[in-house]
Amino acid sequence: MLMIRNRKRLYSLILALAGVGLLYFVVKDVKLALMSKTVIRSKSTDDSTVAQLGESLKEKVKETIEDKLKLDYSIMPSMPDQQAKKELGNASWKYFHTLLARFPDTPTQEERDKLERFVRLYAELYPCGECSYHFVKLIDKHPVQTSSRTTAAMWGCHIHNLVNEFLKKDIYDCATILEDYDCGCSGE
Repeated sequence: MLMIRNRKRLYSLILALAGVGLLYFVVKDVKLALMSKTVIRSKSTDDSTVAQLGESLKEKVKETIEDKLKLDYSIMPSMPDQQAKKELGNASWKYFHTLLARFPDTPTQEERDKLERFVRLYAELYPCGECSYHFVKLIDKHPVQTSSRTTAAMWGCHIHNLVNEFLKKDIYDCATILEDYDCGCSGE
């Protein structure tokens, strides 16, 4: 009789351990459950603790996303100084549009290939990591157009307008892009 009780206890203990082990493996794979919008509060947790936990998780998620973006598309870090980012953007767009407005009217295949490679590298090496990520994604979706000066300049204007739309800025009238970015540096 004693052996039967011990055997039942042993079976119960084995089943309990198996249940705990299974639960451990299931819960282990659900690490992001803490990041969901639903926060389970215990009676002893106050709102400030929950807010601190939320902010901590928010920062970790942001860092993870930034790291992922950096690894996927950009070797550049983020650029937290908004003024520096704005100044860089203005100068970069000026250079970008001037380059495209100076591209040959009837480029050779080699010139077309060079421009395409350059724009890809320009996007990948852009000094602002987030901007670089978005720029590369835009180029993936809207490939560089290099068949002529006008085509390249209009493509660049279209890309700039997509960025403006994303940033909730005014849309640029592309009809005057070649005149607006003519550097006046040739006798054409």
